[in-house]
Amino acid sequence: MKTIPNLTEADIRPLATDQSWARGQEYYHSNYVENVVWRDGLLTAEVEGSEYEPYIIQVRFDGNKIRSTDCTCPYDWGGDCKHIVAMLLYLCHRRDDIEQRPAVADLIAKLNRDQLSDLLIELSSSYPAIVDEIERSLPLVVPGKPAPSTPELTQIDVNLLRRQIKAELRTSIKSGYDDWGEEAFYDSDLGAALEPAIAQAQSYIERGEPRTALVILETATNAWDDGIDSLDEYVRDSFEDVAEEFTLELGILWAEALLIADLSPEERQTWRDKLDELADTIFGGSSLEIAVTAAEQGWIYPPLVAAMQGNITEKGAWEDEAPDYADDLAKIRLRILEQRGRFQEYLNLAQAEGQFMPYLHMLVKQGQSSEAMDEAIQYLISPDDIHALVRTLAEHSEIEKAFQLAQHGLTLDETRGKAVLAEWLRDQAEIHQQPDLALEAARRALTESVTLENYQALQRVSGDTWEMLRAEALEITTQGKSAEQQADIYLYEKMYKQAIAVVDQAAWFSNIDKVIEAVKVDYPEWAFRQCRKRAEAIMDAGKAQNYHVAAEWLRRGRDILQSAGKKDMWDVYLDQIMDKHQRKYKLMPMLRKLNDS
Repeated sequence: MKTIPNLTEADIRPLATDQSWARGQEYYHSNYVENVVWRDGLLTAEVEGSEYEPYIIQVRFDGNKIRSTDCTCPYDWGGDCKHIVAMLLYLCHRRDDIEQRPAVADLIAKLNRDQLSDLLIELSSSYPAIVDEIERSLPLVVPGKPAPSTPELTQIDVNLLRRQIKAELRTSIKSGYDDWGEEAFYDSDLGAALEPAIAQAQSYIERGEPRTALVILETATNAWDDGIDSLDEYVRDSFEDVAEEFTLELGILWAEALLIADLSPEERQTWRDKLDELADTIFGGSSLEIAVTAAEQGWIYPPLVAAMQGNITEKGAWEDEAPDYADDLAKIRLRILEQRGRFQEYLNLAQAEGQFMPYLHMLVKQGQSSEAMDEAIQYLISPDDIHALVRTLAEHSEIEKAFQLAQHGLTLDETRGKAVLAEWLRDQAEIHQQPDLALEAARRALTESVTLENYQALQRVSGDTWEMLRAEALEITTQGKSAEQQADIYLYEKMYKQAIAVVDQAAWFSNIDKVIEAVKVDYPEWAFRQCRKRAEAIMDAGKAQNYHVAAEWLRRGRDILQSAGKKDMWDVYLDQIMDKHQRKYKLMPMLRKLNDS
């Protein structure tokens, strides 16, 4: 069984907007997250929300890396929702409380065909929605057809594919109402209907069957067109401005399949005519223009041929002005050229089409790292681009050049990406036993990003010189942008007074639990005030559904005072709040229980 991931708040924070992050923290600290289960790469949970039934959360992992997140709530305003944030915070802080269960594959591994069939039928009778899912998920390859051993076209059940897309389109329309009472389609994703077909086409391209992919794409595109036509006009009008978003990936995949397939001129003309008509008529059809061009040009378009041969002009691989999709088409061609080992043509086309980063990476792969270095130092201005290239250099055993380029990247004016670049240089220098470089990079990493991890890394690589550097590292800490990260460092150093000051000065502080637990022995009254502050916010607002959370905060505060020998302070406070909230019949039993226990 795969190990439960070990994440930090720093890993989660970039996934959500400020509002979702703040609300997710509230949900976590309010104990809204329940039934958290780990199944071999899949983390699931239930989170209380505004509906009667809890929302269901699913997060898939590859090691410690999040592959996908999903929640049954209707949120669609950028980043992950507050419910996902709350569950991931649970993972961060209560990892040992997560229940581990066997993967589904392990559960059914010992069942024979008849047992599996009986189980599926039984589940279908209990949960009718499964029947539709089974029908939509049936394989597209016609049953009974053997896998082809030659490049012949795999047989595709196109009728099933059409039905699936049309059904998905119908079920994807979910309406709501805006602030003015007008119907709006907030939770609709028409593009989802194309996703299974796109995945199927991509798989056939990857296995070397682009002609089969073309059949799938043609069927999917026509079914999409028919399905959109069957929707009410006002629904189509609602999505007209964003129609291209739904078919963008479809058009790119069309172009890739057309360019990989060895098509005759007659075949290319046939596809070109079909796609040209679809581009003019289909919903979001302008995204298919890239495919029209791919069919029309193939690999014999004279300006393209000239560019690949090294005859580079200001127009690149185009006779006239390059279209908006020129970059996407160039990237497709470059992928294919690399797969076919046509590396010099790759380099020429990358230069002609202004694909500078792919050009530099290919130079390194072809043993021309010095040339790549010179070009990068002269032209690159982004630490992110430098970081990507140094990784390629390191992967091709050019570690010294990678170190030189990374050091150059840290001198650039652009700040975004410098922290990650410095962390990479620090870790690699340490691995390759270059302590001076590792120390320099560790200092820079902490300066660019004040985190506990970077602070501890600086301590680690500094060795015997840490005591001399510690004051400098703490001074850098005071310049940090994250109150949470500053507090983490102060708690690590047992500098509790400084951690408390950071919390008190912060406009918003998420992980107050950690600070309270760390300082409660030395600063019990402050820790108690933090507990009562959160409890009072709930009680004063009359949030009856959260009174149990307020009571839990008060219990923690009571225990802190009693452990510090300050029971009298607690008794006085409890009398005050019981008098203040005596009319709140749901709250009073909880307060009395605090007095009795």
